[in-house]
Amino acid sequence: METLCKAWRWLADDPHQLIGVRILQICIGAKLLFQVYTNLPFATFLWGPNGIGWGSTESVFGPMLGHAFDSIFMTDARVFYVLFVMSVGALWLLIGYNTRIATFITLISFFLLYSRLPEINDGGDNANILVLVYMLLLLPHQAKFSSGQFRVWLHNIGVLAIIFQLIVMYFTSGLAKANGDWWQQGVALYYISQVQWYTLPGAHELFTNPWIVTLATYSSMFYQLLFPMALISRIRLPWILFGILFHVGIAVLMGLVTFSTVMIGLELFLISDQEYAQIYNKGRLILGMAVRIPTRIHWTFDKTKKNIDEAAKEKVMNLK
Repeated sequence: METLCKAWRWLADDPHQLIGVRILQICIGAKLLFQVYTNLPFATFLWGPNGIGWGSTESVFGPMLGHAFDSIFMTDARVFYVLFVMSVGALWLLIGYNTRIATFITLISFFLLYSRLPEINDGGDNANILVLVYMLLLLPHQAKFSSGQFRVWLHNIGVLAIIFQLIVMYFTSGLAKANGDWWQQGVALYYISQVQWYTLPGAHELFTNPWIVTLATYSSMFYQLLFPMALISRIRLPWILFGILFHVGIAVLMGLVTFSTVMIGLELFLISDQEYAQIYNKGRLILGMAVRIPTRIHWTFDKTKKNIDEAAKEKVMNLK
């Protein structure tokens, strides 16, 4: 009963992960704007009526509504309209303006493009769709609220949904790796690095070292498998930091910038507001110490120099 009461208070009292939500919005907004910028010159080829896009939304919205959405891509101009709407929504997420409306229009426009050409989507796009759905439950940026409000309930349910989705993503990915022969043998990243589609030029040479390949292969697999347990342990913050560095490596070595941006945003989302406050206070303390130490050294040097000068003057006076 006490556990249920704590869970009730956690959901009803105050909204959680407010800083993490803002960081996640910035990461998703930046990721989508980057995608629009890189795909804009090829928009009609990718999604236009004479392009390579072939997908449909009928499986989600049904024949009538799905056909209406699919007809948007029957002219080149409408393709650019969809990209424009997504750009506006992504920009609003980035700057924190009308974040709930921005989430909705971004979700619709991105899902239309996602369904039109599923071949160019990656794991970051799949996560993006799910997270945008959950973000509809979150409080708008800088929204006023009172403890116990229904909107606070919805916000915290959305927070739990995002966290649970990330846990499922990592754990299922870890299980899939654990069942693969190459991952069990510790050589999977070597074979992945030899595929030019998944590796930046020159990066594959790094994975010719057997020690680096084995360590990177096993560490990525065990990181994902142990992720659920690590989140409720004392090493959650170092574990999150390792995950951020892991995705930075993916962005640098494999060029999966958009995927890594979403995943880093989700990693940072896991840090609570209290933990962010502690990190901020410790950072200020360390910065203050770093500033005071050179000042102290300079003061000690000046004092020593002054003492030496006074001793030298006194010696000269005695000689006279």
